[in-house]
Amino acid sequence: VTVSMRLGYRAAVCVSEEEKNEEGDTEGDGGTNLDYREREGKYPGDARVSLLYAGSEESKRDDEDDNMNSKQSKSRPPVALVHNLSKEYVLHSLKTSPLVQRYKLDNNNKNATTKNVRLISLAHNPETQIAAYLISNATTQTTPEKNKGKDAALLSREAREYMKKSLTSAFVGYEQAVRKGFIDGYGVCSNGLSLPEGHDMAMSWRDVLECAVDAFVEVKGGDIRPQEKQENHDQQYQRSSLKVIRLPGNILETRGLDVSKEICSFFGSCHEDDDNSNEPSSPPSEEGLHSITDDPDDYHAKQRRKLRKSRNILPKSIQVHVTRPLTAYPFGGTGIESNSSPGLSDNSGLSAPPLYFKKNNSEVDDNGTNKDGGGSSIDATHPIRILDYRIESGPLGREPTMAWTNHHYASHGLRPSSYQPILNAVLSHFDAESILEASRTRELTVEERETLDGCKLLRDMIHDLDASLDDMRSFAAHEEYLMNVAVPLIYGSFEGLDEESAGMLQLFFRAHGMAVRMVVARWTRELLLGGWKRRVGVDEKGRADTGDREKDGGAAVDDAVTKDKDQEKKIAKIWKAYGFGDYRGGYDIPEDFTLQDFALRQILEEEAVRGVVVGCSSPEHALEAMRAADASGVDNGNKKK
Repeated sequence: VTVSMRLGYRAAVCVSEEEKNEEGDTEGDGGTNLDYREREGKYPGDARVSLLYAGSEESKRDDEDDNMNSKQSKSRPPVALVHNLSKEYVLHSLKTSPLVQRYKLDNNNKNATTKNVRLISLAHNPETQIAAYLISNATTQTTPEKNKGKDAALLSREAREYMKKSLTSAFVGYEQAVRKGFIDGYGVCSNGLSLPEGHDMAMSWRDVLECAVDAFVEVKGGDIRPQEKQENHDQQYQRSSLKVIRLPGNILETRGLDVSKEICSFFGSCHEDDDNSNEPSSPPSEEGLHSITDDPDDYHAKQRRKLRKSRNILPKSIQVHVTRPLTAYPFGGTGIESNSSPGLSDNSGLSAPPLYFKKNNSEVDDNGTNKDGGGSSIDATHPIRILDYRIESGPLGREPTMAWTNHHYASHGLRPSSYQPILNAVLSHFDAESILEASRTRELTVEERETLDGCKLLRDMIHDLDASLDDMRSFAAHEEYLMNVAVPLIYGSFEGLDEESAGMLQLFFRAHGMAVRMVVARWTRELLLGGWKRRVGVDEKGRADTGDREKDGGAAVDDAVTKDKDQEKKIAKIWKAYGFGDYRGGYDIPEDFTLQDFALRQILEEEAVRGVVVGCSSPEHALEAMRAADASGVDNGNKKK
């Protein structure tokens, strides 16, 4: 069993230089009021990511003062989210980690049952150091004179070297921690590894290997000798302790899967040498060999030659783990195209976010153009969830049962069976017919006019929600719209609702939420299918038929598939607009497969992927993931996932 932990981000108190001097700079308990470990700037390379708490000034009465009106000011300093990859921070974090202490305790216990547990620590998002360098060195009115006039390409190269320096420092700390018995190995967990090469925040897996080589050489003191010439104590540390590279990948964001194949090809093996695997190993790639076509001064050529010469100290293989297999972010979660970095558009003049990310609740339509609507946005905060949902299903008049949205669609069509009757009942309840009739014979009271206005407002809101239903793309964005717009609108329009009216609204939002799940899941499936269409007819009631019938014999052809070229062109535009890269033809997804089941199986069957990290918020989610692993046949004695 491998237990992983990530290091990189922490909350830190922002302290001025004057306050630092007042508090002292000791690591002991010497009466200081601030925890030295949480102070921003304590470790070299601290990079502020954001401000978590702006600080405040509080006042309290001084009970010891006879004057009850006098107050003593008490300030609370700001708190920032800080990123750090220095060896000092890595070693401190590991030394004080309860997980590491428990791991060491169990390993020192001869009777412990956790001998098969392997603890791996991962440097989290090293590309954050790239952004920190770019932000602090971008050309502004306050830019240091030495940085003015630098073009974006030069600044980007310097930022990448700065990141590599930070990552090498972290790896030095990790190599030392392995020798101290704190951990079994280390790795990287990075979103940047799956970004296109032209993106400012992109990381190269070769950079990770190069940093591991440099860190190993630094810890060994340059004493890199063949195994047979090393002392017995050093033989177990003859190679780098780099074990894992973890990166995002899914069936929409496929670059991460391509990178995993590149890593596997470099090592010639997709499994660790201690896996006892029966899989045959391919020879390592020949990259790095001298070629007459290579520019001797080219950075990439020099890096490849360096890695080739360092194969004797690199690990024999690396395990590649894929994260967020069911969550696809436009432009890798940055929300920004290649050659532009998050947070820089206001400071550096570098490329700004795409137009369709500038508005709230905006989304690209089938033609790749912008459109608005609460719940229709796919962006950096509302990603595509590759999921089918469980909703209440069944014909009207019967007790509903829970069914997956794909199964409900096959039996009852795109809308939940109860949606239209509930919609009609709620609209009828708020039609205020009795008040309208009274208005024809007498003047309405103030209360009646307010009730009439409120009913009209509610009916308009319900009509709008129903009319925009087919544009829904994100259930999370829809929920956010309800909480930020719809619910405040209701509370702002009525002092109070009677029990029946409150119950009717609750019933509508419940049915509408199920309908949104249906639409979102269906749109996601169409996006993944591309132009693929199973030859399943839909009757006049919107229900999927048992299959088109061939004219000659009427035989069902459920399994036959066709490809819609026009639909494929539309989907290709959407893929490009969301930054998913080149459209690859879509997936032929069986209707009886949930999207999450299909997506997990596809990734688990990738030869180069050795593990999939699935976020599970309930026991059922964990069981679904295990069933997908079992169905993919990955645990057959030859592969480990």
